[in-house]
Amino acid sequence: MESVTFNLPEQGTLRALTLLLFVSIAVPDNAHAQSWPPKLNGANNGTVTLKTDDFLKIPESVVALRMKDGTASFIVAKTAPTVDLAFHRNLGTNAVSRRLWSSWGDIGLASDGRVYCGIGDHGNAVGGDASCFIYCWDPKQKTLTQVVDMNVVIPPGNGQPAWSKVHAKIDEGADGAIYFCCTLNDGNRAKLPTYKWNKTLPGAQLYRYDPATGKTTVFANLPPKRCTATSILDRKRNIWWCNLEAGEGNALWGLDLKSGKPVAHTPDGTIAFNRNFALAADGSIHFNGENSIHHFHPTTGKVTKTDASFIDSPGMRCSTRESKAGHIYGITHKTSQLFRYTPTNGKLKMLGPNWLAGSYTTVCLLSPDERFLYYLPGSHGKAYLDGTAVIQYEIATARRKVLAFLAPPFEKHHNYVPAGTYGVKLTPDGRTLYINFNGHAADGIRPEKMRPNGFGLTAFAVVQIPQGER
Repeated sequence: MESVTFNLPEQGTLRALTLLLFVSIAVPDNAHAQSWPPKLNGANNGTVTLKTDDFLKIPESVVALRMKDGTASFIVAKTAPTVDLAFHRNLGTNAVSRRLWSSWGDIGLASDGRVYCGIGDHGNAVGGDASCFIYCWDPKQKTLTQVVDMNVVIPPGNGQPAWSKVHAKIDEGADGAIYFCCTLNDGNRAKLPTYKWNKTLPGAQLYRYDPATGKTTVFANLPPKRCTATSILDRKRNIWWCNLEAGEGNALWGLDLKSGKPVAHTPDGTIAFNRNFALAADGSIHFNGENSIHHFHPTTGKVTKTDASFIDSPGMRCSTRESKAGHIYGITHKTSQLFRYTPTNGKLKMLGPNWLAGSYTTVCLLSPDERFLYYLPGSHGKAYLDGTAVIQYEIATARRKVLAFLAPPFEKHHNYVPAGTYGVKLTPDGRTLYINFNGHAADGIRPEKMRPNGFGLTAFAVVQIPQGER
């Protein structure tokens, strides 16, 4: 119980004792402990729906920035979208003390319409005290449900590390199961002796979640003491590709999801900048090699250097599937420039800044009709500085259109500031955009230790794109 002292005159002793007893009963030790995530006012089964023309208002910060030289022009949509939003819940005991709840990887859209996403607490991974979860969004019920707790799949103990985030992609395999891989706060450190790997957990593992049974199992072990933050699934060939970190340089590694056996492993040092690679229609992998794009073809097992080189950038930070016209689109690291790359001839064309003068972006999508690119700039917790813009880039005209500025309305109506994303998916009909957000609570309810960064409160959002805007 919390002790309270009052300085009262002697004749008030009885009154003081009565008051002290009342306070002791009324104020338990955890009275100041804040539940996390905070309550989402107006939520139905954990989800709120917001539609407002405030989504179309240009923030003052953007008004000032768009006037500067070198910024890309943009227009704003005429019709506001409808947006559903839900917090990731069931974070365990004393969740508010784990200040860096965050999401670092791309999300997965399953064939039945459900969406899978991951978050973690960025906790003490080396000491075995960290949390990592997978959630499922049901579009019919409009509910976000936790389906995997990695501390249940891989129980803590024996001094082994604990997974603190999902950085690689989440994908549906040919068998209808959901495949994902977890990582540490920094997977590049996995080879250090401070990480006590063992037979149960020799390093990163590929996990298989079965939606029919709700069970998660270890599908395969990656090479020991290696981790990955980057993956892509070749659905046509059912091969899962990843970049292996923590070796003597980065390596490309491929796993057959039918047999569970590796099909490729390039030498360490093959990959330079390791946060993205692209899958071409012929099954070849195009990645950031030293000073240019390189590609690996599984049938020959050879790595070939191309003449495609990015100026002032280590390479691709995100990329799309290959279009029917034979192009892969994407955004560069550091410089945040849009590009078009043609795998068959290695030609590269730069398309200008992705947003304003360029803003760090980790995921972009090609629409099903191949007319648009969709992306949200400001991935690493800084999107709210520009209003958390949802961008639609029209390929034929190079027009950048903001479908919504999400941050100000959600802060106003629901005390939540969406602050950046690493995971976005678009439905096959091109109508719905799914986003897994990093973000933070509005200052009025945000714990002091969660300031000032744009992390600590993750959310899943569903943006319904109006018909006239697509």
